[in-house]
Amino acid sequence: MRWIAGLFLIAHGLVHLAIWLPKPDQKAPFDVGHSPFAGDVRRLASALGIAAAAVLMLGGLGLIGDASWWIPVTVAGAVVSAMLLLLTFNRWWLIGLGINVAIIVLALQQP
Repeated sequence: MRWIAGLFLIAHGLVHLAIWLPKPDQKAPFDVGHSPFAGDVRRLASALGIAAAAVLMLGGLGLIGDASWWIPVTVAGAVVSAMLLLLTFNRWWLIGLGINVAIIVLALQQP
């Protein structure tokens, strides 16, 4: 089970790269570089996407390797991801926010 959870964290991190690094597609239902609160945040969103991806993938590797530090790293990655989703909020991100909350809750329940 540890492997599956670790691979999930790595995949969750990779999704951030797939969403926030490519050039925006004009046909997409929303703009990942636009914030309803702050307008154009493409650079900040890309930086947060890279940070969330790196930290989540590191947390996944730590979980797979049974490292003692995987919990705070994973929680930090999920918090950065949630900040990114809130910054560029649209209704599509509700599932992502739920995933991040689940990651935080489940990580903090580990002994």
